[in-house]
Amino acid sequence: LANGSVEDDTVKSNEMKKVGVALFFHEHVVSIIKMVLPQGDCWYDLIDSMPAPKNNSDLGKSGGGEVQTNQGGYATRTRCKDVDSLRATLKWYGCSKMSESDCSYIDSNFWDDMLCDFDPRVFQAFAWTESDSK
Repeated sequence: LANGSVEDDTVKSNEMKKVGVALFFHEHVVSIIKMVLPQGDCWYDLIDSMPAPKNNSDLGKSGGGEVQTNQGGYATRTRCKDVDSLRATLKWYGCSKMSESDCSYIDSNFWDDMLCDFDPRVFQAFAWTESDSK
């Protein structure tokens, strides 16, 4: 492996492919982009194009993430420099979107597939990956 590509340059391994995910959660969409660096390390960006104002200041620079916002606070990009940082950021993000009534519901109810339309834990995810073709 040299510079993020297979030596014979025919097919990339799954670890080296570009990947993107869109998450629909609490009537809001965020995206995650996997960036493969030349030495093979991966960084993950969580991009929120319309964050709630309180969430911009809540994250700061904790957990290995870096936050970039424009002056108007209209978007955030949180860079996670490893998978553990991404996990922590996603847990923080999910919890930050829960209201007190959502938390009460979760604390009071076991998961039930029949009630998933009303459960605040539900989200949709759409994933894309780079194809094997050149």
